[in-house]
Amino acid sequence: MATSAEYGLGEFAFPRGWFAVANGSEVGRKPMGVHYFGQDMVLYRGESGRVVMLDAYCPHMGTHLASGPSSATSKRPSHMEGDNIRCPFHAWRFGPDGVCNNIPYHDGAIPAAARVKSWTVEERYGIVFAWHDPEEQAPDFALIDFPEWDDGEWVRWQGLEYLADLNHPIEIFDNMSDVAHLGLLHGGDAIAYENEYDGHLLHQRQRSAVEAGGVFDDTYSTLAGYVGPGIAFGKFQEMYAREIICVTPIDDGSCRLWQTAMLKRREGQSADEAKAMRDQVSAMFGNGLMTDGEVWAAKKPALRPMQLTSDGPFGQSRIWLSQFYNPRSQAAQIVARVAGTHYARGWPPFTQAEAAE
Repeated sequence: MATSAEYGLGEFAFPRGWFAVANGSEVGRKPMGVHYFGQDMVLYRGESGRVVMLDAYCPHMGTHLASGPSSATSKRPSHMEGDNIRCPFHAWRFGPDGVCNNIPYHDGAIPAAARVKSWTVEERYGIVFAWHDPEEQAPDFALIDFPEWDDGEWVRWQGLEYLADLNHPIEIFDNMSDVAHLGLLHGGDAIAYENEYDGHLLHQRQRSAVEAGGVFDDTYSTLAGYVGPGIAFGKFQEMYAREIICVTPIDDGSCRLWQTAMLKRREGQSADEAKAMRDQVSAMFGNGLMTDGEVWAAKKPALRPMQLTSDGPFGQSRIWLSQFYNPRSQAAQIVARVAGTHYARGWPPFTQAEAAE
């Protein structure tokens, strides 16, 4: 396991961006503990329906807010009042803003330091996303947009499907530039390829040939990329499928990998048939990722890859990624070094291949 500093990514161990922390279906009135970005947090759903994520430890005596199920406080209705949560040890009550707003045995002023960090979270597409920023600033880019989610012709996913806990997320991120491995690991050779870097967006466009007996007769197009460092997407054009891949740092040098997919219903399909097909396609995507995962789990850190021009634009992608590991004041300057479209030696641009069809 190697750290962000060993990879030379920048000042911060954990990057700025939106990251998946749970499926919405997991979060209820009972507080649950999670661990990401090298720290512990507590997640719960307020009475209003809002998802709240707070730092886990009460500033009073360090109690984990999701601990103590046998506590008298935890068993009372007042444990979770409205969108508040009480510490199971001394019943200090914290609002969704993280500020202590009640100490049941104290009638004086509540200390200003009696507060925990409240995280910016959004629940969308059945997933709870949290904003992480080492500089503690508001989000400077929006969550990924899936317009198909509100289209009744598409079969939605029910939540992220957990795949594995792996090493540093850069090892997964490198896949976005690795054109050479597509045929050698997965068996579907790329015939056109390009990457584009545009602010907080990375786009990968590829045209691939398919081995005999595959889903497609000849070739297919994939429009993939990253929205910030923690959320990747795949648009499989001919399959009418959309995939989301979420990579969330756990500690400095480890991460959690999830994915899931939605699928457009075929003409004449029943609801059950469409759901079964969605499940099959999502499983296929997950199995494909875990073909990579077998390698990622066993490899040593690629701190300084021996990059070939025919491998793909690894170096440019890592520069783009480094904007999120450095102060945001440097982001524009970092992206400017690689902004635009880059190619891999031996593969024509995607746009050129599309125009030839």
